[in-house]
Amino acid sequence: MRDTAWDVVVVGSGAAGLSAALAAAVDGARVLVLEKAGVLGGTTAMSAAGTWVPNNHHMRAAGIEDSVEQTLTYLRATAPPGWQETEDELWQALAENAAPMLRFVEDHTPLVFELVNHPDLYVEAPGGKLFGRMVSPTLVSRYRLGSWWNRVRKSVKPQFFTYKEMIDGVLKDPVRAVLRLGPSLAWRVIAGQVGLGNGLIVGLASGCLKHHCHVLLNADVKRLTVDGGSVTGVEAMIDGKAITIAARKGVVLATGGFDWSPDYMPHYFPGIELIGAPRTNTGDGQRMAAEAGAELAHMDQSNIGPATFTRYEGRRHAQPLYETYAPHCILVNREGKRFVSEGSAALGAAIDERGPDGKSRHIPAWRIFDARYANRLSTMYAAKDPDFVRTADTIEELAGKIGLDPRTLKMTVERFNGWSKEGVDRDFHRGETAWERHYTKDRALATVEKAPFHAAPFLYVSLGTKGGPRTNRHCEVLRPDRSVIAGLYCAGIAMASPIGTKAVGAGTTIGPCLTFGYIAGKAVARRNV
Repeated sequence: MRDTAWDVVVVGSGAAGLSAALAAAVDGARVLVLEKAGVLGGTTAMSAAGTWVPNNHHMRAAGIEDSVEQTLTYLRATAPPGWQETEDELWQALAENAAPMLRFVEDHTPLVFELVNHPDLYVEAPGGKLFGRMVSPTLVSRYRLGSWWNRVRKSVKPQFFTYKEMIDGVLKDPVRAVLRLGPSLAWRVIAGQVGLGNGLIVGLASGCLKHHCHVLLNADVKRLTVDGGSVTGVEAMIDGKAITIAARKGVVLATGGFDWSPDYMPHYFPGIELIGAPRTNTGDGQRMAAEAGAELAHMDQSNIGPATFTRYEGRRHAQPLYETYAPHCILVNREGKRFVSEGSAALGAAIDERGPDGKSRHIPAWRIFDARYANRLSTMYAAKDPDFVRTADTIEELAGKIGLDPRTLKMTVERFNGWSKEGVDRDFHRGETAWERHYTKDRALATVEKAPFHAAPFLYVSLGTKGGPRTNRHCEVLRPDRSVIAGLYCAGIAMASPIGTKAVGAGTTIGPCLTFGYIAGKAVARRNV
């Protein structure tokens, strides 16, 4: 490693890292990818690979109008207050490069994407789209990786489906969906065909290997090497030895989030109850960038979303599961009161609302549902922990079992039941947005009044933090005075993401990861040194 003349070193092998490596290699750079784990893919491999790509060629081929200007209008209209001042440059880069990125990926890998029937989270906002910006990869054979075929990180969800199949059937009725797909599923197993996050990583890694990127697993990068204020390479532990690797043009940090960091996480996310990211996400990139003089930002932002629990690598782990929109179910906070529409696109931001002490205002939060509520996936996961769901014959008795005031919880349920019978949720307008109607149709409001009654924790979960070093539109890492740290680039959820906890589409983690990785790879490959 130390004797090879690498142009670019990419640290991390998720969507951002492999996108950067591929873009740099196609532009003629000699690229080395260093992955800390013994498998490829990071958080991306565990994901469903829903990918938000505005103005993409698939939507245009379907006759759906979009543009850079409409995308920017939407991003500006839906951003949290004050974000435009610091993030507009990156929004412009995202809007301009997302569509070219997708075309590039399809041209240089075996990946083929398809449109998914998902609206933007805020269709009603200026520039919002009901359909077209959400895509996902179709199936691809893991055997395209040759001897690397079994080197992709396993997921907590089965990977033999496409994202489109997951949302159109598997999540709604898994038993019926599997029976319907039975013969084709058998063939997929034999042929090694995978979708979702594994499929995305297989396709990206295949493209990287085809374009002569060198990939090394179990390569734990410890620090950056710096000369005269410029980053010149990395120091890594490989096969138990400390090795210095030079990068003639630069280093791209794509190390993922800091969900398992023992110092960052308690400070920025006190009270987090469960994590859905790989345990190798310990904030290495953020820490190395800070040591090189970078400004860290958005460290309190994360992909926080509805989830239940499962087991992964022998330990308790988050499993994303969007189910609270279903009839006969409400969400209440630690005071026994509703605090958001149960089908809201901003559930993550709602549960993450902070008090003066920096902690969530609402946890512990609870799903309260009656005997008519049915979700087979929820039942399946709850069966793994008999104490996860509490049951009682009355709302007051249920409140006592979960430590809530019985009178308050009863009033909350009765108030919601009144809105349900009236047909309008005058507190949180449940079921009124295009996003909510996509899931609930006309069944958003249904009473919680048939015993027995149940309560299950609504977990405060991080699926991938989004804070890190600030970058410019070329993904060059910036110091606090906004000067560039020469030779250092960052992409994905290792960077200070311009789209934080409040997402703008179901795929606004993977989409920007791919896009900013693409930008970083092209920028570093074209750097004059």
